[in-house]
Amino acid sequence: MLLEVEDLTVAYGDIRALSGVSLALAPGELVSVLGANGAGKTSLLMGILGLVPVRGGRIRFRGADIGRLPPWRRARAGMRLVPERARVFPRLTVAENLKAGRWGLGRNGRAEERVRHLLDLFPVLRGRASQPAATLSGGEQQQLAIARALVSDPALLLVDEVSMGLMPKLADEVFEVLARLNRQEGLSILLVEQNAAASLAISQRAYVLETGACVFAGSASRLREDPRLKAAYLGA
Repeated sequence: MLLEVEDLTVAYGDIRALSGVSLALAPGELVSVLGANGAGKTSLLMGILGLVPVRGGRIRFRGADIGRLPPWRRARAGMRLVPERARVFPRLTVAENLKAGRWGLGRNGRAEERVRHLLDLFPVLRGRASQPAATLSGGEQQQLAIARALVSDPALLLVDEVSMGLMPKLADEVFEVLARLNRQEGLSILLVEQNAAASLAISQRAYVLETGACVFAGSASRLREDPRLKAAYLGA
């Protein structure tokens, strides 16, 4: 497995956000984590990245226990986060935002080659290298945030609420980008989302969180097609 999380518990003071959550992701998989607001989805990502206090559990990445590593070392091990609402640098150009994703790589040919490859993967950005990020649409900014995270060629992309604040058409475009990266590039993706239908349509497997606990783990097709599971966990 590329990522293994066992019995992860995350708490903020006396408030427990996650209670013994376990999940796994194999190389090349796209796995969704679903749940309502407050279910613990973002806390799960932040716990994996070492950005919030972890009270218990184990995190293994590429076979190594990373639970005691600081966030920057987890990032260097091959994880990258696409935060909710894109959070690009609005006053910087598209090219400058992509260069920010190269931080720590140095000025080498590999990094430059990677940027060129990403502009091919994201044609909406190709002709806008000198355009400030603030002038892009919400969907375009989200694609820029994904491209920026990919400049370092990570082994695992952690994506937090990619559809938040986007019109349905723009959200669909971003989901298609993630699906294409998974299918064509073999990119491993852990996708945290409230949009269950769109997430399940592009995922191989899924987990559902409720009030900090995992209540479902299985194939995306099973969750998508079983009316009893949909009614119980997705309110459908």
